[in-house]
Amino acid sequence: MKLQITRLRVEQMRRFRSPLELGDFEPGLNIVAAPNEAGKSTLVRAIRAAFFERHRSTAVEDLRPWGEGSGAAPLVELDFLIDGQSHRLVKSFLGKKRCTLAIGARSFDGTDAEDHLAQLFGFSFAGKGASKPENWGIPGLLWVEQGRGQELDVSHARDHLHDALRDPAGDSAAALSASGGDAILDSLRAQRDELLTSTGKPRAAYAEAIAQVAELETALGAIDSQVATYRQQVDQLADMRLQHRADEIARPWEVLREELLATQRRNDALQASQEQLRSDRARLHQLHETRELLAKELAGLAQQQAEVQTRERACEETARQLQDSDAAVDHARQLAAEAQRRVDSARDAWRVASQEAQRRNLQQLLQQAQADAARSTESLARAEEAQARLAALQATAAAAPKIRAADVEQLHKLERAERDADLRRQAVATRLQFVLPEGQALELQARSESHDLRGEGERLIDAPATLNLPGGGRLVITPGGDDLVALARAHGDARDALRAALRAHGVTDIAEARSRLGTSADLDAQIKLAQQALGIVAPRGLDTLRAELVQAQSRIATAQAALERLRPRAAEPTLSIEEAEAAQQAVVVAEQAAQKTLAEAQRRQSAAQEASASAQRELASAQATLADPGRQQRHAQASKQWMAVGADAEVLTARIEQANADMQAARPDIVLQDIDRLQRSIEQLTRSHQLRRDQLLVLENTLQLAGAQGLEEQREAVAGQLAQAQRRQAELQRRADALALLCRKLEEKRQATLTRLQAPLQARMQHYLPLLMPGATLHMDAGLAPATLRRLGASGAVESGQLQELSFGAREQLRLISRFAYADLLQEAGRPTLLILDDALVHSDTPRLAQMKRALFDAAQRHQVLLFTCHPEHWRDMGVALRPLPP
Repeated sequence: MKLQITRLRVEQMRRFRSPLELGDFEPGLNIVAAPNEAGKSTLVRAIRAAFFERHRSTAVEDLRPWGEGSGAAPLVELDFLIDGQSHRLVKSFLGKKRCTLAIGARSFDGTDAEDHLAQLFGFSFAGKGASKPENWGIPGLLWVEQGRGQELDVSHARDHLHDALRDPAGDSAAALSASGGDAILDSLRAQRDELLTSTGKPRAAYAEAIAQVAELETALGAIDSQVATYRQQVDQLADMRLQHRADEIARPWEVLREELLATQRRNDALQASQEQLRSDRARLHQLHETRELLAKELAGLAQQQAEVQTRERACEETARQLQDSDAAVDHARQLAAEAQRRVDSARDAWRVASQEAQRRNLQQLLQQAQADAARSTESLARAEEAQARLAALQATAAAAPKIRAADVEQLHKLERAERDADLRRQAVATRLQFVLPEGQALELQARSESHDLRGEGERLIDAPATLNLPGGGRLVITPGGDDLVALARAHGDARDALRAALRAHGVTDIAEARSRLGTSADLDAQIKLAQQALGIVAPRGLDTLRAELVQAQSRIATAQAALERLRPRAAEPTLSIEEAEAAQQAVVVAEQAAQKTLAEAQRRQSAAQEASASAQRELASAQATLADPGRQQRHAQASKQWMAVGADAEVLTARIEQANADMQAARPDIVLQDIDRLQRSIEQLTRSHQLRRDQLLVLENTLQLAGAQGLEEQREAVAGQLAQAQRRQAELQRRADALALLCRKLEEKRQATLTRLQAPLQARMQHYLPLLMPGATLHMDAGLAPATLRRLGASGAVESGQLQELSFGAREQLRLISRFAYADLLQEAGRPTLLILDDALVHSDTPRLAQMKRALFDAAQRHQVLLFTCHPEHWRDMGVALRPLPP
C-alpha cells in the first residue's frame, strides 16, 4: 500500500504561533534542512500527535505555544495519499478539541476518525495519559525520534510483522511465533519455572522435596552411625578396662622417677665442674692482659732508643735542605733583576709605538670627518632643492580648484538621471513634424516661450502650446495624459538638479569636471613623487642633515687639535704598536714568573729554616729522655714480670685443656635432655592413666544413655518417612521433566517456524546490508529484531558479535537498515508505510555516511521518507532539493 504525505500545516504549536505550511512533498525522499531550534522536532512532534494522541487528551501540554496561556489551540493538518486516494486529517488540541478525517467523499469525526487511522496504520491509543511506545505499533517501528536511531524495539509491532511474514495460505504453526504463541510458551514456562530454575536446577516444591529426602537420608545415616558407634564403644570399654588394670599393677612411672633422681645428681656434679672451668678461664684472661701490658712497656722503652737515632738523621737532612734553599733564593733574585730590566726597555718601546699609532688614528679620523662633511653638504643641497620643489607643488595644488572622484561620479549619476527622464518624456510627448515652403514660417508658443518654425523639422511638445497660423488663425495643441505631465516635471527636476550640482562645483559640464579631477590627480601624483624624492635624499629630515654636517665639522676641529698636541716624532719606531704590546706582555709574563720563582724559593727557605729548628728541638728532647736514670730500672723490672706471668699462664692453660676434655666426655647437654625426657615421660604416663580412668567413667555413662534411647525404633520411623519423601520427589521430577521436554519441543517448533517466517525479512535485510558492509550477514532473534552480525575482520577471519557490542554509530546504521527491511515487508503486506528520520546518522563517519546514503536512496524508491537534519552540507548529493524552514 503506497502512502505519501503531500501537505503539512501547523498553527499555535510550540515555536510556530503563526501558521506554517509545507506542501508538495515528493513521493520518495524529502529533506527538511534547518539549523537547531528552527522547529524541525516540532514538525515531527506534530505528525506524531496527529496520529498517536487523542484530540481530547490533556497530556499534550508540550504542544502549547511557548509563553501562551490556556486559550491556545495547537492545530495540525495533514494531506496524504494512500494508493492514490486523498485523505485529509485535521486535529486540534487543548483550547479547541476536534478531529476530522476526510477520505474522498467520506468523512469521520472525533474518535471514529482516530480509530480508523489506528486500524489503518497499525497502532493503538493509550487508555489514559500520553501515548507510549507500546501504543505506536508500525509507525513507532518506522519513525525515528531524534537521538534514538540506535534503539529498536520490535515487540510492539511484532504481530504486524508476523501478519506480513505469514504466507497467503496461512500457517497454523505461525501462531507459536506471534504474541499468542508467547502466551502459550509463557504459561508452560511459568509452570516449568515453578519447579526448575533457568539452568535446570530444582526450585520451590521440587527443591523442598529433594531437600527433605536429603534431610531424612542424613537423619537415617546419623542413626545408623549412632548404632555402629554404640557397638564399637561396647568393645572399646572392655579393652580400656584391661589396659587400666595392667597399669595399676605395673606402675611404670615409679621406675622412671628413680632414674630421674640419679640423672639429676650427675648433672649437679657437672655444674660444679663447669663453674671451676669458667673461673680458670677468667684468671687466664687476666694473665694474658697483664703480659700484653708489660710487652707494650718494653716496646716503648726500645722505641725511645730508636727515636734518638731517627731525630739525628732528621737534623742532618733539614740542614742540607736549608743550604739548598739559600742557594735557590740567590739565583731567583738574579733572575728577577734581569726581568725588571727587560720590562723597562719594553715599556719605552711601547710608548714610542703607541704615540705613532695614535697619530695615524687621528689622521684617519680627520680624513673620515672631512669626507662626511663633504657628503653632508652635498646631501643638504639636494634635500633643500627637493623641499623647495615639493613646497611649490603643494602651493599649486592648494590654489587649484578641488573636486573629488565621488563628486564626479555623482554628476555622472545626475546626468544619467536627466538623460533617462528626457528619454521617458520623449517617448510619451507629442511629436510635431512640419514641412514649410521656402520663406514661410509658423510661430509656436509653449511655456511662455516663442519659437519660429521654418523649413523642415520636428518638435516635441510636452506641455500645452499654441501654433499661430499665417492670416491670424492658430492651433492649440494640448498633449494628453497625466503621465506626460509627470514625466515632463521629472525631466525638469532632473535637469535642474544637474545644473545646480554643476554650479556648486564650479564647472559648466561633466567634461570640465573630469578634466579638473585629472589635473588634481596629476598634482597629487607629482606631490607624492616629490615626497618620495625628498625621503630618498633626506630620509630623516633636513634638520638631521644639518646636524650631521655640524657634527662632521666638529670632528674635523677635534682631530686637528689632537694632532697639534702630540709631541714631534723623535725617530721612526722600530716596532709596531702590536709588536710592542706583544713584547711588553711577554717580558711582563717573564717578570711575573721570576717573581713567582723568587717567592717560591723564599717560601722553601723559610720552611727549611723552621724544619731544621724543629728537628733540633725534637733531638734534644729524645736525648734527654734516653739519659733519664730511672729508665734502666723500669726496663729490668718489666722484663722480670713478663717472664713470671708467662709461666703461670702455661700451667693454667694445661689445667683448662684437661677440664675441657673431661666436660666434653661427660656431655652435660645430653644429661639435661635425659632429665627433660624422664620428666615428660613420668607426666605422660600419669596423665594417660588418669585420662583413661576418666574415659572409662564417661563411656560407661554414654552406653547407659544410648541403651535407654531406643535407637532401633527411631531408625524404623525415619526409614518410613524417607520412603514417602522419595515417592513425592519422584512425582515432582516426572512433572518437571515433562514440562521441560514440552517447552523444549515447542521452542524448537517455534524456532523452525520463525526461521521459515524470517526468510523474507532476512532476504530484505540482505538487500540493504551489502550496501553498508559487503560480505556481512545480520541475523534476527526470536522477536524479529536484529541481534547478531557476522562479517570478515581485518585479518580475513570471520567475526561474530552482538549488536550491543558495536559502536553507537554502527548500531544506528544497522537498525536504520532493519527499518528499511521492515517497511518493504509491511508494504508488500498491504500496510501503509512512511519513514521519518529526525537528525539521523549524525554519528556516522564520512565513508559510512556515503554508504548509508545509497541504502536510504534505494529505500526512497519504494517509500516516502521525511528526513529532518541540521547538517544540510551532508545531504546535497541525494538528488533532491533541500527544503528550508522559514526563520
